[in-house]
Amino acid sequence: MMTNTKTIAEEKPSGKIWNLAFVGLLLAYFLVNLALNMTNNLSTPFAKSLGATPVIIGVVATGFTYGSIVFKLVSGPAIDSFNRKGLLLGAVAVIALAFLGDAFAASVPMLITFRVLQGVGQAFTATTFIAIAADTLPREKMSSGMGIFALGTAASTLLGAVVGLKIQEATSFRAAFLVSFAILCAGFVVLLFIKVKRVPPKKFKLSLSGFIAKEAIPPALLQFLFMMAWSCVFAFLVVYGQAQGLGSNVGFFNTAYGLAVFAAAPLGGRLVDKYGYLMVIPMLVLMSVSLWLISFSTSLWMLLVAAVVGAFGYGAAGPVARSMAMSVVPENRRGAASSTLFVASDIGQLVGPVVGGIFVSAFGYGTMFRIAPVWIVLAVILLIFTQKYVKNKIAAIDQSEEVPETGEVAE
Repeated sequence: MMTNTKTIAEEKPSGKIWNLAFVGLLLAYFLVNLALNMTNNLSTPFAKSLGATPVIIGVVATGFTYGSIVFKLVSGPAIDSFNRKGLLLGAVAVIALAFLGDAFAASVPMLITFRVLQGVGQAFTATTFIAIAADTLPREKMSSGMGIFALGTAASTLLGAVVGLKIQEATSFRAAFLVSFAILCAGFVVLLFIKVKRVPPKKFKLSLSGFIAKEAIPPALLQFLFMMAWSCVFAFLVVYGQAQGLGSNVGFFNTAYGLAVFAAAPLGGRLVDKYGYLMVIPMLVLMSVSLWLISFSTSLWMLLVAAVVGAFGYGAAGPVARSMAMSVVPENRRGAASSTLFVASDIGQLVGPVVGGIFVSAFGYGTMFRIAPVWIVLAVILLIFTQKYVKNKIAAIDQSEEVPETGEVAE
């Protein structure tokens, strides 16, 4: 079916990253992630205030992954079969409901329940955002584009923790959760006005191949190992910093990290586009250094140094894994590839803090952060052995999609 409405591909200059859809999507991505970042950083101290143990705090921190992993079974094939924008709007609405639940939770089990509900929405948000963003980018600049798109996360990280914790400190946990809800609603409104590219749909079918793209397994395993290590920062840094006497100032770790990622993520993408995926190895070294710096931090300035180093580590490497997953499949399989990546990420984010919580209970926070780089060593080994396969797969996809697509319409 043809239409006079311009497609996204027609609206953007050939070979360019920036276009109206990309900019609007980046703004919505920032607002949604800002709300999520605020809530995620509030959940662990809130759980502690309700009497949670370190292991249970780890469960609360990653509670959303329980719902996310289950519904990833549906999100991959749904993204490749239905209206991607509609799915994204519905997912944001589910997360908004979870935020309201967080605001009025009166016990740890209630809090975990709403964290799981949040995960149901997140099963569709991250995967759909990445798939739609990839649809707006030229393949030859996929890593650079994903590095820029990661700035939505960077900006939200910069503001989320410190704003959320400062609001909570000045008012209450409930007020802070409600502010997160309002910001999420603003992201919903922005999404309403974005025109996204319609990709030729596949028939909806629940199957293993529908939510797992075997081509994307190498980058997905990389993301799993990244999250096994870095999720311990997400889960325990606020509680660890407060135990060190930093109070709400520990939120400035995320501010410093977010500022540094503005340089790190685009730079990492450009280096990989120019020199290849082995450029990720220095990023992984910096991730390990950051975890060790955190383990020895006794003051705010040491945490801030660790944050900057970590930005050039995980902050640069994470977007590369996403771009890798989007590049090894054709456009109408990007939902499955995105699902594959985020299932691995969710499992890493689920298991990492639980394992970390066990080490905290046995040895303390410092030792836990010093053990975490073991996962990064495994990621380096995996990257060395799979980067040639990924490169060849991308070349084959590029060759198969040389013929321009026709009949695309805007949604």
